[in-house]
Amino acid sequence: MDDRMDIKRFLQIIKRRAFLIILTAIGVSVLTAFITLFLLKPTYEATEYIMIGKQNNKDAYTETQEFSRILASSMDLMKSPIVLNRVKNEMHLKTDLKALEEHIALQNNKDSQIINIVVKGTDVAYAKQLAHTLAKTSVTEINGLLNIKKVKMLNDSEEAVSVKQIGNPYLNIIIGMFVGLFIGIGAAMLVEYLDDSIKDPKEVEHGFGVPVIGQVKMKKNTEHLILPEKRLLKRQTKRSEANV
Repeated sequence: MDDRMDIKRFLQIIKRRAFLIILTAIGVSVLTAFITLFLLKPTYEATEYIMIGKQNNKDAYTETQEFSRILASSMDLMKSPIVLNRVKNEMHLKTDLKALEEHIALQNNKDSQIINIVVKGTDVAYAKQLAHTLAKTSVTEINGLLNIKKVKMLNDSEEAVSVKQIGNPYLNIIIGMFVGLFIGIGAAMLVEYLDDSIKDPKEVEHGFGVPVIGQVKMKKNTEHLILPEKRLLKRQTKRSEANV
């Protein structure tokens, strides 16, 4: 019974503070939309692909072990300072290697011969150029340092690098609307908690534990309040006229 009364009281508070909740939800949604569309730059992912071939050994187990070692060594070399420094010099970048490495991610599915080079950035042209330059430099270094000949890029040019946008601005606005709704409900509960006035007879019963016998509605009679002053003014006017 108490649980039902609490839920009922909660719904009454929501109904009473509906304007505050709706206003807060709209405000947070507008703020989220403004930040998403005008302040935050969209982030893009440029993906380049490198394929590493197997060595065609007669022993299948040995071939698998050898390929796993080559794949792991190639991925380590691709994010090593040797490769990153060459990429940095070729693109004339002023950023340090740590910041450059943070924009780069290497992916490889199980039993796959393809290494995905994923570059994140707010500039599409920069992301594509970095991904393609890294792939080209990696192929050269893998061929030279690891002496692996069966490695090649799958894209011939920088324009062929695939790019996609990360995130959906409209989804961010919808999430902001729901966040604003929850903030509005929280604000409504806080305002209700700080408000000590009694708005319903049931609040007396709930707060003091005593039954309410009756309710008297008080209405201000402005005419009644003004009327004695008018009578007093008339009396003073008549006395003044009489004395004259």
